[in-house]
Amino acid sequence: MPINTDQPHVDHHCLGIVTGRITRDREQKFQLHLPDGSCIRASNIAKESPQACQWQVLPQTASTGEVTRLQIVAEVNTPEPDGWHIVGRVTQVAKKKKTALVAIEQADGSSIKITVSDFPIDLFDALESDTITIRAQLINGRIKIQTAQLAAITGAPSGGQKPPKPLLSLDDKQFDRRTPELAEIAQAALLQATGQANWQLSQLTVRKRRWEWLATTGTITTRVMVNASTKEAEVAYQQTIPELPLANEQQERLHVTPLGAARSIGASCFRVEIGPYEVILDAGTRPKGSQPLPEFDLIKNPNLILITHAHQDHIGALPVFHRRFGATPMICSFGTKEIAEVMLTDCLKVQELNEDFESLFDESDLYATLFHLQTQKTLEDFYPLPGLKVRFIPAGHIVGAVCIYLEYGDRSLLYTGDYNTTSSRTTDGLQLADLPPAEMLITESTYGSDVHPSRRSQEGELLQAIAEIVQAGGNVLIPAFALGRAQEIILAIRTSALFHSLKIPVYVDGLVRPVTNVFQDNLTLLPKAVANFAKTGRKDPFFDASATPPIICIDNPRERPLAMAKPSVIIASSGMMSGGASVYYGKILLERQNAAVFISGYTDEESPGRLLQGLEPGTEIELDGTKLTVRCQVRKFNLSAHADRVGLTQVIHRVAPKHLILVHGSPYALRQLSNAGDLRDRYWIHIPKLGDTISFGVPPEHLSMQQLARVDALQEFEVEVEAEYDGMWLRVPEPVLADPRWQRLTTTGTLQAQWSKKGVLELRAASVVTHDIDPALIAEIDCCAACLSFNGSTCRETNSPLYGKNVDPLGKCQEFQRQVTLANETQFSIEDDEDID
Repeated sequence: MPINTDQPHVDHHCLGIVTGRITRDREQKFQLHLPDGSCIRASNIAKESPQACQWQVLPQTASTGEVTRLQIVAEVNTPEPDGWHIVGRVTQVAKKKKTALVAIEQADGSSIKITVSDFPIDLFDALESDTITIRAQLINGRIKIQTAQLAAITGAPSGGQKPPKPLLSLDDKQFDRRTPELAEIAQAALLQATGQANWQLSQLTVRKRRWEWLATTGTITTRVMVNASTKEAEVAYQQTIPELPLANEQQERLHVTPLGAARSIGASCFRVEIGPYEVILDAGTRPKGSQPLPEFDLIKNPNLILITHAHQDHIGALPVFHRRFGATPMICSFGTKEIAEVMLTDCLKVQELNEDFESLFDESDLYATLFHLQTQKTLEDFYPLPGLKVRFIPAGHIVGAVCIYLEYGDRSLLYTGDYNTTSSRTTDGLQLADLPPAEMLITESTYGSDVHPSRRSQEGELLQAIAEIVQAGGNVLIPAFALGRAQEIILAIRTSALFHSLKIPVYVDGLVRPVTNVFQDNLTLLPKAVANFAKTGRKDPFFDASATPPIICIDNPRERPLAMAKPSVIIASSGMMSGGASVYYGKILLERQNAAVFISGYTDEESPGRLLQGLEPGTEIELDGTKLTVRCQVRKFNLSAHADRVGLTQVIHRVAPKHLILVHGSPYALRQLSNAGDLRDRYWIHIPKLGDTISFGVPPEHLSMQQLARVDALQEFEVEVEAEYDGMWLRVPEPVLADPRWQRLTTTGTLQAQWSKKGVLELRAASVVTHDIDPALIAEIDCCAACLSFNGSTCRETNSPLYGKNVDPLGKCQEFQRQVTLANETQFSIEDDEDID
């Protein structure tokens, strides 16, 4: 089989030419009859064609390589040989089956994936993600490779040589023909911007007539973009930033100002002034209301913006920020950038449908942001500005999510974003050992008032509950967050022995589909267990219509009724049922008695998903303007991607900040977390409002002098033991003596000591009550300590005005009756006082 690894890069496409006639089957579905006698389902066709014609088609394949559907693109008027021309990216190969999964990015930014057969043995050792050009034939229902070539582009040709003629797309010849010309424009732009020549161009991405390449020369790597319509080029080249002179007051400067997510959830954004720099952390949006953006007006002159992850409440306003502050570098993790395009594109669609406010950004803002968004590795320090150290720490929330550590001089800060200390099927939990100490900690508090149940048990209960419904002939809707939660549930179902026996179809709809495609194309970002699962002959660990159970994508809204025609499971966004495909299914299934809606995670207080929880059957609600009577089963399962109160306090104690800043939570959750354990005794806790500035070294106004002294006091210290001829002294460090806790401990001048079972000497304060009782009994003073009705702390005499109250042992009332004691006895016993005559 001819192999050529020295071919020019060509743009992705998948074009098939087949000859056949189109008829309808018994279910009135179209099918294409091929010359070899095989028959394949056809779509995107309006009528039958009894006569054999040539068709331009796009395939849909199963993981086995079998073509399950052919989408009719057009009828071919000029006869051409039947065959396939495919240019795409190899994402996975299976040596035993000699198959490969090829991802094809289309001109509109979307992508399709197909499985091809007879993959060349010579190419099995080639690295995945290589671009490959394939010529193939449709034989026995499979796309079988005839020739294959690895492709790359090294830039415009030099020395007057004529560039090699690229392979041409049959439906858009101008599309491929322009690539060498645009590469020349890119090279010229790179030379002008950097003064460097001979750039190697790779990883071509086409977005709406914008050609983007990764450009490398020597030790320099950047991106270049050429607009195919205007022939204008842009280079995302970051000039070297000179070190700024520091004023004296900037040497130790560290200020934090929340621009969003203060005493609420949504529009996460924080301005950090550290040393001479103004750094922005996150730029999210609020899903509802008239104020979707953070308080960008409080930003002065940002030097840098860092993004923790790709959820819209953390990244949704980034295109707006980039439009206003175009010169500010934007940096995130590689995983976040991979997902950002899908999430921001959806954010744009949501804005267009939102009646509360106008669209915040347009398509050009979106593509400009994606082009300039840089990436950095996790767990490696980098210096985006002179003297400013930054580290991305995997946060365990979703794919690509990180905590951000900043350090300049003696000042340091850690911003958690959203995180989870518990591992899930799609992410490894945040490792406490990865967290450095920091003087300021900005932490989310979403579940600051809760303790999560076991994740494994919740997952098991969810699967069992699903099985019960579908075995009884019903349908289950699982509204799920498209990023993270949906993929986790898909994997749980695919690996469940229970569902292998049920063979119930699982349908996936909404934003879940494009997000999962990103997961599939980036298996290295997922836990090793997922990659290992994919290597067991399952090229796609998420979608597989031929697997058991089958995982089926809903490609067209017209197919949605089919998902509910028989017992099934439907996983659809949005997770809160505030929009998306889950609303469509909810309107139907909520009124079915044999159906169920299972909520799988966090829901906003005003969302339909929260409203449904706890409703009794027969309750009337309104969903997306439609009045419904709830007849189905509704349950909540906790598969949260956020840390609970236990995980939050573990992170706080690990970082051990002086200033603890609680954000991203309801007022109740923030208050409960601030009162958890001994946090108030160890840290200066801030729960700021929007626009409040927290400065290092400035305590919260609400703290008293005693609280300040308690927080500043030593938490651990050494005690010196000094022996004397008649005993010994315990010498305590002088700073401890100012601690209010020590002052309370020594109020009476006496400590109670007790050996624990583990041999530890425990010291406790001797209370005033204990301190005064024995002397009063010895001196035989008429006082409460010697009264028959005194139980050691309160008065038990019903006729006394002190009845039921804590009393001073040295006090006395008119109902005093001396208790009877043995001569010279000084031990007071509460248990025996009623037995004395």
